[in-house]
Amino acid sequence: MKPGKIVCIGWNYRSHVAELDSELPEVPTVFLKPSSCIISDGDDIVIPEGVTNVQHEVELALVFGKDCRKVDESEAMSYVSHVAVFNDVSARDMQSRAREEGNSWDLSKGIDTFGPMSEPIPLGDLDVQDLDLELTVNGEVRQSGNTRNMIFTVPWLISYVSKYMTLEAGDVLITGTPEGVSEIRPGDTVVATVKGVGTITNKVVMG
Repeated sequence: MKPGKIVCIGWNYRSHVAELDSELPEVPTVFLKPSSCIISDGDDIVIPEGVTNVQHEVELALVFGKDCRKVDESEAMSYVSHVAVFNDVSARDMQSRAREEGNSWDLSKGIDTFGPMSEPIPLGDLDVQDLDLELTVNGEVRQSGNTRNMIFTVPWLISYVSKYMTLEAGDVLITGTPEGVSEIRPGDTVVATVKGVGTITNKVVMG
């Protein structure tokens, strides 16, 4: 699928903030990834020449079934039609340099193939605030967490973002990653899973 936009939430798990030695945010960090970064199960994550530190971030993704604008937290989930697994692959060297220079993260996050996403499934009666997330690299567990440990809950995030930006039908909101982010290298096999939602497997290659 190719959404109109991918709205991303940074630093939304206490454990991830702690491992970065940062303070808990008072409001979410929001940024965008282009739909051109999305790849599917079995596709390769391609590291461009000159990028020296690429890292994985397993996340729960929400897909909107109808336009969502200035919605109340109590009604937020009624706008979500599907959920999926998302790996917010990041060029950490580029991102760190951008932060030091006061620039945006967009390029470091939006590189082609840096958005592995599983096939969305209907939301149904899934409890999005109690889902286990896991990511392995070559069979070794690197990330393990649960959505109950989010700083900002899913309905709260939807309400917050929709106050400023319309989430259109088909758009994707990814909701943050737990601790354990680490570097991935050419030859690695990366498997991201959200229990009850799906799994996506991708190999890492040089471009």
